[in-house]
Amino acid sequence: MLVAANPEPAGAGGSLPHTVWAVVGFTALAAWPVGGRRAGPSVPYGLRPAVSVGASGVVLGLLVWLGAEVITASGQIGLAERVVAEAQAAWPLAVVLTCCLSQACARTPSSA
Repeated sequence: MLVAANPEPAGAGGSLPHTVWAVVGFTALAAWPVGGRRAGPSVPYGLRPAVSVGASGVVLGLLVWLGAEVITASGQIGLAERVVAEAQAAWPLAVVLTCCLSQACARTPSSA
């Protein structure tokens, strides 16, 4: 909401408040998989510590790429921003799917 409250100007140049709030938001979204991690043998795959840390690492790496694109203005800012946003949007879906699969496997009687 703070990014939207501080839009980019219509002309050339950027908005420092917009950039600051975007960085804060992207960083928080990159860190949340680590905050949601759980330990234990019955924990769904998407919430396991190694997977959560790996997901945060990948998203942080993509965020570094976005930052490098912004700083160097090398022409791929839009692509980098979309890739970061897609990764951040796909992660919750992956967690939900692994939770659903974990529950489905727990309900399925084992054949012995």
